[in-house]
Amino acid sequence: MLQLKTPLSPAESDLLLKCLSDMENDLRDRRTCSKQDLAKQTTIASAKQKVASHIYDSFYRDEITHMVFALDSLTRKYREQLTENIPPAQAETVGAELRTAAIVLSKLKRANPQK
Repeated sequence: MLQLKTPLSPAESDLLLKCLSDMENDLRDRRTCSKQDLAKQTTIASAKQKVASHIYDSFYRDEITHMVFALDSLTRKYREQLTENIPPAQAETVGAELRTAAIVLSKLKRANPQK
């Protein structure tokens, strides 16, 4: 089991829950339903429950891995939106989301094994 050194703020938790929900929806939208997909769905649902309940000291390695992938997917999507033609207000919002995602990613990557 892994635990986060620093708990997530409410904004960070919300962003992570959004990412995990997007990943969960993508898996559900697939036409195939393999054992591997079912295992991913279970892991993502477990991670979502822990984040929503503010439990940061009992993550499995797979949960952390899926959260990192979910955040990576979100950051790639946001980076594609940043162009020269984007309105300043929207760019500011996207930038803030990218900053929050980077902070969460940093906290996840520094997770410690539980003693």
